Amino acid sequence: MKALVKWNKDMNFQGKVETGVWVPMGPRTAEGREPTAPTPMELLLVSLGGCTSMDIVWILQKKRIAFDDFWVEMEAEKTEEHPKVYSSIHLKFVFVGKGLKIEPLEQAAKLSAEKYCSVGAMLGKVATITHEIEIRKK
Repeated sequence: MKALVKWNKDMNFQGKVETGVWVPMGPRTAEGREPTAPTPMELLLVSLGGCTSMDIVWILQKKRIAFDDFWVEMEAEKTEEHPKVYSSIHLKFVFVGKGLKIEPLEQAAKLSAEKYCSVGAMLGKVATITHEIEIRKK
């Protein structure tokens, strides 16, 4: 896999991934200023959410388990000392639909965490990753 990161100006950068898609990155902004792009650490957290979400949806589709909506809410804590890596990450998988049962949803989340999600496998080397599942009726 190859990638490129290009400086734009100030502290703004763009990363180009192997597929040719550009991803903006920027610094944490001062209070009261609008952010121009996510920080690299924010992108790392979103990457975990995307990786595990894709796994879960794929697993549930294979099992023909239908739902109307799905998202993951993430909350992370960082260490106090530099390089301030994530020390804990909590994922809340929210499913919306009728007649959903917790067991297959939990099984899909467990498979993603233990077998499929490469981003989670890497982050799990430095952070404790936990999850919960919430079912909302439509």
